[in-house]
Amino acid sequence: MNSTFFAGKRWRLSAIACAFWAGFALPAKADNPTWDFTAYLYLWAPALSGETTTGNSIDVSFSDILDNLDFGLMGAVEARRAKLSVFVDALYLNLSNDQNSAVGPGIPASSDVDVEGTVFTGSVGYDLVDAPGTLFTVLGGVRSLNLDNTVDIEVSGGSQRVSGKINNWDVVVGLRGTRQFSDRWGMSYYADIGAGESDLTTQLSLAANYKINNWDLVLGYRYLDWKIGNSQAISDLTFDGAFVGVRFDF
Repeated sequence: MNSTFFAGKRWRLSAIACAFWAGFALPAKADNPTWDFTAYLYLWAPALSGETTTGNSIDVSFSDILDNLDFGLMGAVEARRAKLSVFVDALYLNLSNDQNSAVGPGIPASSDVDVEGTVFTGSVGYDLVDAPGTLFTVLGGVRSLNLDNTVDIEVSGGSQRVSGKINNWDVVVGLRGTRQFSDRWGMSYYADIGAGESDLTTQLSLAANYKINNWDLVLGYRYLDWKIGNSQAISDLTFDGAFVGVRFDF
């Protein structure tokens, strides 16, 4: 990578960060002088899959995660005024994988992968559609992946440990929205794609919402993926699975 590439990447990240914070500094409009806030709190138990830099596969099922008491906790806050919105999402992950395989006839191999870290996404959105029962927003922002990862590999009596830290910042663009079907039932969706210090990162989410008094019960599915590119231990990393949570205004 040459210096021009890194300079351009830093410029893009700085531009997104400035736009993110500038959203709070915009002058209030007469018809909507204050910000409205919404909080989201979820419990997520994703499966983990991917590949190490040595070519070993990573595959931890939902039941395996429950057995090891690993889990994900995520929350988000949205600030909205008129057509402008600022969305901040944070996620904590603690996952592990023990797997036995073979690299050839009669040559046993095993790998032990531990992953712990945080994911942060911040974005500024603009509503293209804001009609009764329907909201459609385009967004741009940044995502941070901060992981401590360790891979212990044993092949035919020999062992090797590969560990490292990943602290990647990526620019993302995407869309999100909601659709209300009745007074109580609705759905929400989110999708983004980006790159930067990672070769590629993508995220998808789809959920059903059920209103109870002044809050919503949310049940859905989330997919989060990286082609990391600059890690000494893990090259591909994917988290996906069901989540349950609540949404409320304050």
